[in-house]
Amino acid sequence: MKRRVAFAVSLALAACAGTASAAGSWIAEAALPAIGQRGRVYVSPRLAPRPTTPVTGHGIGRVQWRYGYDRVGDPRMVARLCAAGRCVDASNPRGGSKAFAGLPVVTPFHLMLKVPGSGRVAPAMRAGRVQLVVNFE
Repeated sequence: MKRRVAFAVSLALAACAGTASAAGSWIAEAALPAIGQRGRVYVSPRLAPRPTTPVTGHGIGRVQWRYGYDRVGDPRMVARLCAAGRCVDASNPRGGSKAFAGLPVVTPFHLMLKVPGSGRVAPAMRAGRVQLVVNFE
């Protein structure tokens, strides 16, 4: 009886370990374009897993982002995080979403930024960086 219980427990632990190893995350970072003009859409470089990142899994679960520039920008700046035809509001420089859940683990993303209005942004916003963390199941 004790052997059966021990065997059942070891099977359960092995199943949990297998599930845990299938889940993971990948991180992408990129420089953001300088923003010097209002009313223009600026797009980040492609945010995707590195070729050496193991990305086996069933699909994306949650994404989290963080971005910023060398100075505080216009508080009306609009940002959208997009992938595979889906976009979410990312106007808060730190946030997360489950809106991309179920997409393939290797789906690339990009961040779109726009300062409403017209004319120059003075001084221009430079030295921007974005970090994206994609959790998958």
